[in-house]
Amino acid sequence: MSVRLKETLYKWLYALPTLILIFFIFIIPITYEIWLSFHTKVVGGEPVFAGLHNYQRLFTSETFYKTILNTLIYSFSSVFVKAVIGLAVAVLLNKQFWGRGFLRGFSILPWAFPSFVCAVLFWFNYDYRGMFNFILKSLGLQPIQWMSYENAMFSVILLNIWHGWPFFFMGYLAGLQAIPVDLYEAAEIDGASPLQKFKDITLPSIKPVIYTVMLLSLMWTMGEFTQIYMTTGGGPIDATLTIPIETYKIAFQTEVNMPLAAAYSVLTLPIYLILIYFTLKEMGE
Repeated sequence: MSVRLKETLYKWLYALPTLILIFFIFIIPITYEIWLSFHTKVVGGEPVFAGLHNYQRLFTSETFYKTILNTLIYSFSSVFVKAVIGLAVAVLLNKQFWGRGFLRGFSILPWAFPSFVCAVLFWFNYDYRGMFNFILKSLGLQPIQWMSYENAMFSVILLNIWHGWPFFFMGYLAGLQAIPVDLYEAAEIDGASPLQKFKDITLPSIKPVIYTVMLLSLMWTMGEFTQIYMTTGGGPIDATLTIPIETYKIAFQTEVNMPLAAAYSVLTLPIYLILIYFTLKEMGE
């Protein structure tokens, strides 16, 4: 047996436990979900092949398109604001000053809370007599019905931003600390302004980090369930109904229809595969 063949064999043997794990945790469930989406099934009964019936129901449902739109608004709005806040705080806390370590640790605090804790915390504060309206009234502003149809989406986005921006901060800060100080010193000698240094040195240096963190956060935010379910439940009147919430309701509440819920999940699978591809591509670079 040649040396190259032995090395190849050893590589596959080392990877075999991981491949087996991936097969049982991912491949089998996804394959079964795709198979189930082409059937109809009542609880306790046998699956019956139904072709594209479940997909036809989704594509002819107004709720489906409303859910897709809500998911896109919720995900992209949250990720964009988290990215901006995280980058701004990372740049500020990358500078040398007294108390920097404490502020870095304090900034990570929202990320340390589980999603259900954040949801309960904001749910109480979103009450008309809660802390948020108390602050508004203290500033001479009118209180807000945070959970109304007009404001519910903004409220859950605000919750997600508060909980998730430290993830961006940590990723960007790690990228900033990897930039050689010599680049900034050379730029200062050339008379570059802070804005020029940020545009010509900082952003190009951490661009792979920015893309990777944003793609990861986008996948997580699109799949967010706990925060929305525990604050609005997808309401009022479907104002915050997203794909994970609607899939759960179809599977366990409104219809108890597992094949239809599976079809919902299958339709979102290509989106996640694309995001995973670009994430791995950026991380590979």
